[in-house]
Amino acid sequence: MKKSAFGSMAAVAIAVLLAAAGTAAAQGGADAGRIVLIYAPGGVLTEDGTLWQFNLEKGVWVTVDEAFREQGQETEVLPLPVPVERIARMESFGFLVTREGVCWLYDLQRNQWREVGSPPRRN
Repeated sequence: MKKSAFGSMAAVAIAVLLAAAGTAAAQGGADAGRIVLIYAPGGVLTEDGTLWQFNLEKGVWVTVDEAFREQGQETEVLPLPVPVERIARMESFGFLVTREGVCWLYDLQRNQWREVGSPPRRN
């Protein structure tokens, strides 16, 4: 039986998150931030509003801005444009939807968050 590409990617994402969770527990102990949501394979948002990315090569958690810095790019993704309690969904580090249905997009060229509203209703 063939594995689907999605199934393989999901298995890798789960493996990375399980490995990351074990390392986070060892690194952070009781002081580790409570995870609110997952925004990417190996990427989580904690209740204090920090976006964390697990660096598999080094075996440590870094903020999303630190992860970009390690790749030679300066960003100011943090702080997020809205409080964590207002975030309904986040599909990547740079796109979120609030509980009110307002979309925010991180503009890498301008290095800032932009409120882009929500799509218009089609008749």
